[in-house]
Amino acid sequence: MRSAPDPSNNLFDDLRICSRVIDSCGLACSSGFVAVPWEVEGGGLIGAIRLENQMRKPPVIKLKGHTSSILDLQFNPCFSEILASGSEDLTIRVWEIPHNDESVKEIKDPQCILKGHKKKISIIDWNPMNYYIMCSSGFDSFVNIWDIENEKRAFQIIMPKKLSSLKWNVKGSLLSGTCVGKHMHIIDPRKKEIASSFHIHNGGKNTKNIWVDGLGGDENYILSTGFSKNNLREMKLWDLKNTSSALVTMSIDNASAPLIPHYDESTGLIYVIGKGDGNCRYYQHSLGSIRKVNEYKSCSPFRSFGFLPKQICDVYKCEIGRVYKNENNSSIRPISFYVPRKNPTKFQEDLYPPILMHDPDSSSRNWINGKDNKMERINVKDLTQDDLRITKKYKFVPQSFNSIIIGEEYTSKRTSIIRQFTKKFTFFKKGLHNDGFSSVDSFKESVFIYPKSFKEKGLLTEQGGAQFSASNSLERGAEEAAREAAEEHPDEQPDEHPDEQFPLEGEPPCDGTSRGTSELPVRSGDPVRLARGRTRRGSGANCFDALRCARLCRRREF
Repeated sequence: MRSAPDPSNNLFDDLRICSRVIDSCGLACSSGFVAVPWEVEGGGLIGAIRLENQMRKPPVIKLKGHTSSILDLQFNPCFSEILASGSEDLTIRVWEIPHNDESVKEIKDPQCILKGHKKKISIIDWNPMNYYIMCSSGFDSFVNIWDIENEKRAFQIIMPKKLSSLKWNVKGSLLSGTCVGKHMHIIDPRKKEIASSFHIHNGGKNTKNIWVDGLGGDENYILSTGFSKNNLREMKLWDLKNTSSALVTMSIDNASAPLIPHYDESTGLIYVIGKGDGNCRYYQHSLGSIRKVNEYKSCSPFRSFGFLPKQICDVYKCEIGRVYKNENNSSIRPISFYVPRKNPTKFQEDLYPPILMHDPDSSSRNWINGKDNKMERINVKDLTQDDLRITKKYKFVPQSFNSIIIGEEYTSKRTSIIRQFTKKFTFFKKGLHNDGFSSVDSFKESVFIYPKSFKEKGLLTEQGGAQFSASNSLERGAEEAAREAAEEHPDEQPDEHPDEQFPLEGEPPCDGTSRGTSELPVRSGDPVRLARGRTRRGSGANCFDALRCARLCRRREF
């Protein structure tokens, strides 16, 4: 098996690829496009190029919508025109890029906008067998499972630490994630739990993982890449039946960049690339053992890279894999992996085992309910053009909407603090007959608030005091409470001067500087109640503080 650049020396040249280094591959490929984060001030722009436009200054379709840098992007495994991108702006956007319409130069409205993360989104991954299911993770240590077909967030799992990689198995039933705590977690998303966890590497740097299953592997095998205690890059193969020790441990070199693996489930080939490295190593897995096949070497490093789907490889050149390499943030070069044969024009059955067949009519409802889709395979030579580029509409977006918004919108930190503050200092209707302030609820039922007095003291503006008119529900509630108290105790004489019990009018105006000094007046005659009132004068002071803050917030708005 050999590797070489395109012999025609054709490449995507004179590009403006974003130079920011991210943890993901940084480049996505489908049967029709290659997509990369585009260089723009502030970030958030994606450039998509058709594969056939392999030339200098190719036409670029620009996807505009994100307001911050792109951290990960990936094409749908079935719909070659559907691209998902995760960003620092806390959103995931699902784009549809029309392949046949060459007049499209710019797309501003994605099909869907997924909201639900509280911090940057660093990882996204499509389910390989359920094309409307996607997982995502970010700096908030949450794993979200999105059901795009039914427009909802299906499941959410809380992880102990931030994940550095997250991958589906080939059946789309389990997730494997590695975190900065040197552990790997096997996640069952439909049960919303971590099925198992085990220690993988001793080094402190980022670790990556990928399932080694399908035709060339085993459903219980997982490959992890990381660092040893001596900061040597290493690769380990794990069997989930026994995670006490690795099946295979291979030390590679002492470079500093984390290794990112890619697995071809039909042939069992494992490609390993480190960002900043000039070489690509590839290995062969067979029955729990791994052997090195060969290595592609180059003087120019991998800035970012992406592997082409297996069904697009040229079978009549014995090409079994192709990676697109971003060399210097200005050009993308295709690198082919092929097997020399005497008669390459004849289809080689042994090089191209049956691959997974994608059904665009499959629904996500069965998967949500716990039923996995049946895995069917098709021979590469039997694929048609319709199988390679599925033209079915992925998602119908009503004309009245630019994009479908899925999930909850995360409020900013400033808005969250204001909401908590206003919720803490909220005034309720207060009752007349209550013995003491033994709890917060009893305090709510025992103190009258007279808004007119606050307005006269300068604690409320004219607009704020307008809501406290004579017909206001607070004053009506106070009058009704007094009437009910008189009916319950007809022998007691009503107070001729009720304002004397709450001498707000006689208090000096608030200067806005003191805190916790306002006294809460209580009814006389009950020593127990007086004692309780004295110990809880701070609660009354909070009421004045809340009104004071309400006035300051209103001034800032104007």
